[in-house]
Amino acid sequence: MLELRGVSKTFGRQEALHPTDLRIPSGQTTVLIGPSGCGKSTLLRLLIGLTAPDSGEVLFEGMPVTPANSLPLRRRLGYVIQDGGLFPHLTARGNVTLMARYLGWDHERIESHLTVLAALTRFPADALDRYPVQLSGGQRQRVGLMRALMLEPAALLMDEPLGALDPLVRADLQEDLRRIFKTLNKTVVLVTHDLGEAAFFADRIVLMRAGRIVQQGTLEAMWREPADPFVRQFIQAQRGPELPRETPV
Repeated sequence: MLELRGVSKTFGRQEALHPTDLRIPSGQTTVLIGPSGCGKSTLLRLLIGLTAPDSGEVLFEGMPVTPANSLPLRRRLGYVIQDGGLFPHLTARGNVTLMARYLGWDHERIESHLTVLAALTRFPADALDRYPVQLSGGQRQRVGLMRALMLEPAALLMDEPLGALDPLVRADLQEDLRRIFKTLNKTVVLVTHDLGEAAFFADRIVLMRAGRIVQQGTLEAMWREPADPFVRQFIQAQRGPELPRETPV
């Protein structure tokens, strides 16, 4: 579905991503994880075309992403950021349907799809005409998810979507998101710094450090056969204190 071939990115003197190869398989959830500043959000923005690579190429369904085609291709990729990234002057309904209205969808199609998405994300219909400031953090995140799904994208890219939520709301949304992923059979790329969340969602985990991919695979495989001492160190650092050090997460 998505692929990086020798892609690198530098901001000033900071090499955010060293030359990197990565393939994102269709119909699976790939989770990018690593410490702050490791390049995972940069990688996600490169995949969706919000940032242009300094070298290499990004491919979507085998087609190179270029400045000439990045906008129409981007409309086929849903994008969710922390706290929804909503426009404060638009209602929940206005935020979700913005691009569909811009692209000329008829009213009946928009309302029909909105009803389906509200049910899918368990968003209350009577809250669709509220503004973001009138919604809870969890509700804003559900609106952001509906907006990302409105154009029926081929893939869903999510950058720390649950990072700003309290633990109870976060756990509730995690369950809903995993159900939605399975229901829609979407290709998903999710960025998180939380190893437990990565294990909860991922078909495959991509662990990054200092702008490089250190290891890919399942959490169990990373624990059993770490490619680098950092891999085991990262896993151990995120365990609860009640777990013995030799027990994998």
